[in-house]
Amino acid sequence: MVVQALGKHYFDHPEFPLHVCRVNRDADITHEHDLTEIEHTHDFVELVFIVKGSGIQVIESQEYSVSTGDVFVLQGNQKHYFKNTSSLEIVNVMFSTKFNEGFISPEIKQLEGYRALFLLESRFRAEHHFKNKLHLDRKRLSSLEYLLNTMIKELDNKRDGYRILLKNKLQELIVLVSRFYSSLDATDAKSLVRISKVLEFLENSYAEKIYLDDLAKITFMSTRNFQRVFRKAVGVSPTKYIMQIRLKEAISLLLHTNLSVTDIAIATGFNDANYFIKCFKSYHKSTPLKFRAESQAEYFIR
Repeated sequence: MVVQALGKHYFDHPEFPLHVCRVNRDADITHEHDLTEIEHTHDFVELVFIVKGSGIQVIESQEYSVSTGDVFVLQGNQKHYFKNTSSLEIVNVMFSTKFNEGFISPEIKQLEGYRALFLLESRFRAEHHFKNKLHLDRKRLSSLEYLLNTMIKELDNKRDGYRILLKNKLQELIVLVSRFYSSLDATDAKSLVRISKVLEFLENSYAEKIYLDDLAKITFMSTRNFQRVFRKAVGVSPTKYIMQIRLKEAISLLLHTNLSVTDIAIATGFNDANYFIKCFKSYHKSTPLKFRAESQAEYFIR
């Protein structure tokens, strides 16, 4: 039976969704709601640091050997647990942006390493039995251990201003592991960092005419290989992803501006209003104007 771990069991307050805890069976260190050896999912992100020993991490029924210095990001919808934990010491950093998008600054979310490690790697791992995980040498691990220990102490003591310090330290921690991931030599990791560059380009250039060959050049891959890696990492083809970005922006313009359908089509890269309407109906089972009217009506009813 798969257990669901809920953020409310770990976070002091929904507006401050952060918790850091240590697990070490040898030293009898645990915490309330410890599910280390129980298969579970959760509704938050978990950044896992193996600070001592070795064991087996099972993610979506696939087993991965882990040892001192390994770092994983586990998304909420992934079933996972540890095996052979007798010599293992783990520090889990749990956080969520579900109800507080600004908890992680937008600048951090733009980092190539962040996109690759926090957004792409887990999907790619599940699809491709990804083994090129982030592994820290002793020097890097020691610097992060100091940061993790400081976070645990702040959470334990809860002195004035502890939330400010903890949020800053979480940001620092994420920036550092993102940098470390960007510097990996592993082929698959490099591929994910390059795909993250494409995602950034698409988010900034979705209104322009986009060619797959040009996207492939950003990643230094052939067009065919780029399409294959992109689909494995992102879950959809580049063409479909571009469509999703354009339609997401179109929805924002429909809801928050008075622009005409034609103007929105041009602003989001469709160039032809009829084609925009056709694509919109395909995804949302409604025309843009009907969607706008229904959304406005729902707002006023509230």
